[in-house]
Amino acid sequence: MKRIHAAGLQFFAFIFALYLAPPLLAADPGRCFVCGAAFGLKVYLVTDQVTMEKVRVCGNCVMGAPDCFVCGVPAQTNAPGFLHLSDGRVLCERDAKTAVLREDEGIQLCFEARDTLNRLFSRFISFPQENVTVTVVDRVHLQELFKLSGFRCPNVWGITQPRSTHNKVIYKVSIMTGLPRSWFQATCAHEYTHVWVNEHLSEARRQTLGHDAEEGFCELVSYLLVDAQHDENQKAAILRNAYTRGQVDLFIDAERRFGFNEVVDWIQYGEDEELSASDPGRVRKLIAVHRPSTAAPALAVYKPAAVTTPTNLLLRAIFWDPSRPTAVINDRTFGPNEQGKVRLGTTNVSVRCLAIRKDGVRVRLVDSAEERELTVQPVRH
Repeated sequence: MKRIHAAGLQFFAFIFALYLAPPLLAADPGRCFVCGAAFGLKVYLVTDQVTMEKVRVCGNCVMGAPDCFVCGVPAQTNAPGFLHLSDGRVLCERDAKTAVLREDEGIQLCFEARDTLNRLFSRFISFPQENVTVTVVDRVHLQELFKLSGFRCPNVWGITQPRSTHNKVIYKVSIMTGLPRSWFQATCAHEYTHVWVNEHLSEARRQTLGHDAEEGFCELVSYLLVDAQHDENQKAAILRNAYTRGQVDLFIDAERRFGFNEVVDWIQYGEDEELSASDPGRVRKLIAVHRPSTAAPALAVYKPAAVTTPTNLLLRAIFWDPSRPTAVINDRTFGPNEQGKVRLGTTNVSVRCLAIRKDGVRVRLVDSAEERELTVQPVRH
């Protein structure tokens, strides 16, 4: 058998690598994405976990360069922006630019995330601030907190620890340093939601609510936060994370079908341990309990006791936010594409809010499929 020259082997290996990854022909196919050197006999395809693009990397970088904690691609250690964190993680030059490294920056980002959540969900739930402290820790410290804490729901990048003192529960939220800003804020939203769950669920419901369902609900809130910020990469990252075992997907679907208010009701009063993939409508299966009037204080403003229940659909108010507008129809608050029952005289009707504009809304009566345009009526004294 004839011996094949090494240059020929290199040529065939290069052609084979191109055949495996045709979408990347526009990138420099002859040089390593990391170090820029010409390829040897082997070309490796590595998926960038931020952009989900496949990049070609040489054997020297795959074998010898440390992987970036954020994107998973080997990091060029002699790049000007390369970072080697004290807990052993490394950040490539690109991802180091958006990494949260200082505690004061992390605390400010968490406060901004909390304020955004309170604006987005003010008609449903509110996130506390006076009894919550935020700290930024490295990975080693976070892992120690996992071991020491009795709290059952730390996520991968943060942990919430409740502690009772003087008949009051306070919460310590710890977030891992080195996360990109959007990733960091999504984690803050997740942990703030754990605080809300701990404060607003009865002891009985906390016992029946499944671990994966609670995590899925926290991830839903994170998803809606980054959706309001139009961060498609972070939305995709949340959907790729499998640690809720599919519950986050079911929560996102339930929010789109039935509205966030129905999801919150299920979290507090649902019959089931977790959402059902085979029967999504079970999100409306609630335990028959008396709910305190303080459960939705934002709605109380729009239910004056002295006014009789209207017999027609009335648009009470519009709260305009281009990314998530809301409208109050009769005794209920709606977002776009949300559906719920509205009180009309002595009965209830199912209404879906099709669209919200600055000057009015379009709704559909679910039972009859009739569509109506509603405008805000002037207040009569």
